[in-house]
Amino acid sequence: MTTARRIPALLLGATLLACAGDTRTDTPPQTGTEAQAEPATNAPATIPGLPPGGLEDWIAEIRDGLATLPDRIASDIAGARTVALELYVGRQEFIEIFYGENGRLTAGGALGPAVEHAEEEFHELLLMLNGDETPDAEQVRAKVVALAEAYERVLEEARRAGVPLTPVATTPAGS
Repeated sequence: MTTARRIPALLLGATLLACAGDTRTDTPPQTGTEAQAEPATNAPATIPGLPPGGLEDWIAEIRDGLATLPDRIASDIAGARTVALELYVGRQEFIEIFYGENGRLTAGGALGPAVEHAEEEFHELLLMLNGDETPDAEQVRAKVVALAEAYERVLEEARRAGVPLTPVATTPAGS
């Protein structure tokens, strides 16, 4: 996706993250003379908002939620936008965190690029839904189908890579 097309989606995501509140702790920064803390793990408890389940569950939830969008366009575009955005922030972002190109569980190869492609498809859907004109239901339906196909490839590549499909039992790289 070109930078110009990705900027609105990134700004939208940044706005949502900023509105989520401050999740920092009040621990003072380390001075270098103190013992360094252990590196953060990728245990689910370390990520606020992590949904239950894993990759298969998250993709199923995205597919199920997006399947209703084309029928909602004419009567409830605001609701369709909300559903798409919630699925993006609440599922796609976690897919990227764990399985994207620099994900906590990515084993290299084709998995990271497959996740990137699905994310680009999702960005295009968000842009379509949030344009100045209400999108055509058939265009939305075609994009939902393309996104479902992209997620099928993500699942195939994750299985091929042998990464855990549920991030619960993971350890940080290099441990």
